[in-house]
Amino acid sequence: MSATPEINDAIGAAAASLTGAETQGHDQLLRRLADFLLAGGSQLAPNELALAETALVDLLPIADAEFKRRLAERVSPLETAPSALLSALLAEPFEICEPILADGLCLTNCDLVRVAEEAEERHRLCIAGRLELSRVVCDALVTRAEPEVLSYLITNKGATLSTHALEAMVRRSSAKPEFIRPLLQRHELTPWLAHLMFFWADGEERALILKRFPVDRRGISEALADAVDITDLLQSGDPALHETYRLLCRAERISEGAQLRLISGVAEETAQGALATSAGISSTTAAWIIGDPGGEPLAVAGKAMGLSREGFQQVALALSTARPGGALSENEMERTIALFDSVTMDRADSILHFWDRIVASETFA
Repeated sequence: MSATPEINDAIGAAAASLTGAETQGHDQLLRRLADFLLAGGSQLAPNELALAETALVDLLPIADAEFKRRLAERVSPLETAPSALLSALLAEPFEICEPILADGLCLTNCDLVRVAEEAEERHRLCIAGRLELSRVVCDALVTRAEPEVLSYLITNKGATLSTHALEAMVRRSSAKPEFIRPLLQRHELTPWLAHLMFFWADGEERALILKRFPVDRRGISEALADAVDITDLLQSGDPALHETYRLLCRAERISEGAQLRLISGVAEETAQGALATSAGISSTTAAWIIGDPGGEPLAVAGKAMGLSREGFQQVALALSTARPGGALSENEMERTIALFDSVTMDRADSILHFWDRIVASETFA
């Protein structure tokens, strides 16, 4: 199909512009080409539109920033944009391509991932604020672990976060505690990641974690009761299977003799081993519980062992003497006992052994 007089005139003008036409002529030509290409009522054939696009992209280097910004604003609401023009605009400085990055309907996941991987932090910040973001785009945005980008994503309810992205944010929250609260509001957050944050969260945040992610195994235990005796399976010689069965097994109250041995073990400066033996957890987990500056882990461990309120107070005072900061203060003990009172024995036991699994998979504690 031959080109129409309109497109021939435009290309002729383009040629003239390249040989020294006045700036006003350049501007008029650029506007006409943009109108040909972007106007919804254009009667140009596909090959003619392709020619107009080529000419417009060729002439973009001589266009001023204001025109290119307006052009980006025109492209942004289009569901489908000319590919070469879109690529050219995305390659422009941030001040020009911002409207497309922020709201562009024409951008595919591939476009967004490419910009996230290749452009500057402010480009990623802009993308992180979009109304909707897929998992693959979020994964690309978190790769550099830039705090401000992560903060934008955490609070963006339109961003669909993968487990990979959430894990990166959760781990970053150990150095950025302001991430913890908004992360706890994410519906994608898993119990594992929530309890991982427990290790460095403050008291209020820990209370939220225990409330929202109780690690309740009651339903599973009832469902398995008629078919499987978890207690028998605990005899498995496979350590991995044993830990799995222990996580599912109902709590058992320690005897008075075991409680006395626990207190005696602390007095003999073997607090870590004494707690590990009494609670059925690893020595590493026991060390974390004893060394933790808050009393929450002690409360959970004490309730998991089935201690009485008075017995827990005795054990908590004994164990806390081994803390770097010394024994629990009166206020700390009150808060610890309040938590001890608020959680059931079976739920505390399941949480304790969930922590034990996390500790075994991590390098801290």
